Amino acid sequence: MGTVITVMNMKGGVGKTTVAMHLGGMLARYPRVANGEKKVLLIDYDPQFNLSQAFIPPDKYYELEAQHKTVLSVLLDDQSDLNPYSLQTPDSESPPSVKTLTYSLFRGRDGRQLHIIASTLNLMYLAMGYTEKQLKPIEVRFGKFITECRGIYDFIFIDCHPAGSVFTKTSLRNSDHVLIPVIPQRYAVRGIGLMLQFIKAKKLGISGPEPHILFNYVRRSGISPEETEIRQNPRFGRRCMTNTLKKYKVFSEPMDGKGFVWTSTKPYSNQAFSNIYQVATELAKFK
Repeated sequence: MGTVITVMNMKGGVGKTTVAMHLGGMLARYPRVANGEKKVLLIDYDPQFNLSQAFIPPDKYYELEAQHKTVLSVLLDDQSDLNPYSLQTPDSESPPSVKTLTYSLFRGRDGRQLHIIASTLNLMYLAMGYTEKQLKPIEVRFGKFITECRGIYDFIFIDCHPAGSVFTKTSLRNSDHVLIPVIPQRYAVRGIGLMLQFIKAKKLGISGPEPHILFNYVRRSGISPEETEIRQNPRFGRRCMTNTLKKYKVFSEPMDGKGFVWTSTKPYSNQAFSNIYQVATELAKFK
């Protein structure tokens, strides 16, 4: 069964989409990262759809959206009358099959695959308050969908938006791990504490996803006092990944399926590739 990793932080601007796109890509493209060929699915679960824009050319994206081949179809059957002032629930608790929504980004001859399920701005219509009764069919649909994904892919990354909603709730309740990108700066400790409390509050019973802190946009040499403080914190230290993502411009350049670190020839691209390779290798050990 595949491993589900939600990439999330309640604070925006920490590079969660950058983290999701590069780690997912590395696991699918380079067999040595995860000791064998891997099938990876990226789910863009953010109404801002930045992950979709990074990987999918505009003409292909608008085609997918017109055909309702987005993550919104996992949650709703009928999208013809979306209204932010009228909360909608699906008529059926059975989601569409995974293969009807995925868009192929990469396929290796040895079975390696990288697929994505695009998001849409229309997802924002569901980012409203729901009663438990209204929310249940959506939760059931998403849970069934992720169960099917687990049977097809080795790793499923969910790029979740930075706010409490139906998206964060359904994502956390169907994940094995939560990867929390953190920029080591002032007030980071407070933000991490709130994030861990949020994850704990959304778990089902005694089970819940395992949180991991990934320092992002860090200096290329040395360790900042803020990172040291977090690593030495008794509450957070054991949650910190050993490797960190350094501040390389190439990490933020992908758009329309181009500009990724594995194809870039720009300055420092080799160093950036080595950096993301190390982080992906550590993450591949998540079970």
